[in-house]
Amino acid sequence: MPSRCTHWQPAFDAVLKTVAGSGTHGQLTDVRTILRDALAPDRPLVMLCPHADDGAITAACLLHEYAIKRGLPVIEVLVFTGERNVDAPWLDDQKKVAVREREFRLECEVLGAEPVCWDLDAYRSPGYTPSANDLDKIVDWFIARKPGAVILPPATDAHLAHRMTRALTAIGLLGAHLSDTLVLTGWTPWGPLPRPNAYFPYDTEAERAKQWAIHCHASQLILTDYFEFCSHLGRAYAALTREWSEGHNPAASRSSRFEDRFIGVELFQVEQYDPVRSYLSLMDPIQIALGILSGHLDPVSCHTLLPGSSPTPEPATT
Repeated sequence: MPSRCTHWQPAFDAVLKTVAGSGTHGQLTDVRTILRDALAPDRPLVMLCPHADDGAITAACLLHEYAIKRGLPVIEVLVFTGERNVDAPWLDDQKKVAVREREFRLECEVLGAEPVCWDLDAYRSPGYTPSANDLDKIVDWFIARKPGAVILPPATDAHLAHRMTRALTAIGLLGAHLSDTLVLTGWTPWGPLPRPNAYFPYDTEAERAKQWAIHCHASQLILTDYFEFCSHLGRAYAALTREWSEGHNPAASRSSRFEDRFIGVELFQVEQYDPVRSYLSLMDPIQIALGILSGHLDPVSCHTLLPGSSPTPEPATT
């Protein structure tokens, strides 16, 4: 027994339990298999973009596949339209906003997606806090469009606007009662996926579309060459996915399970509420939304899960 070791401390037991319920060694699934039953002509694939270039960086190859090759509805939503990081001091803020919106719409044209700009008040609020009008706008949009699947940034993303996008998506799903919407977390440079479990393999032609989509955002490429970044990372993930999907079996035929024509991979995390790891709800609004929509969490009392919250007081009795 571990408790008989010479250096045993009571805290060791708590530390080991954090791993005991975390599941086995993960295997990656082709995301196309998962999306097969989620999308339909009236249930679009929706990419929630905190900033204008996030869709291209995260999932351009996947979006292009479904919009152009499969002819299914794909929507890119620009959550926060703003002037920041436009390295053009001769432009005023209004013109910088216009530049980024044009770049976003050009990317959508390249990928075959429908562009939507939410234009939220939250962009200019401390902590990207949404207004009441913002929340109504988001819920109404989710009710009207009924996404079959959504792609959003990780809960661990270093960028606050990305984390708020995740929270606003959770509010949209809850407000529209969309219990059957598939939620995918996509990789971003500012927040690697904690536990990727799905991949989209792409070939040279698809990578070319990704390159076009990223280069639509000229105002951002002056600072960072995101295509070079994504190209190297996609190839690294392709090599790792071959290893994961073949179960570490050197004798497995690569062509049988992961075709050699694929040169890169976009990684995703298919989200499901995990009651075994209920602590995830403390840091992930999507876990709260999925817990409520699946009936595992009480929508009235779930706020007590959060740090600093106190239980709702009982009504006074006379």
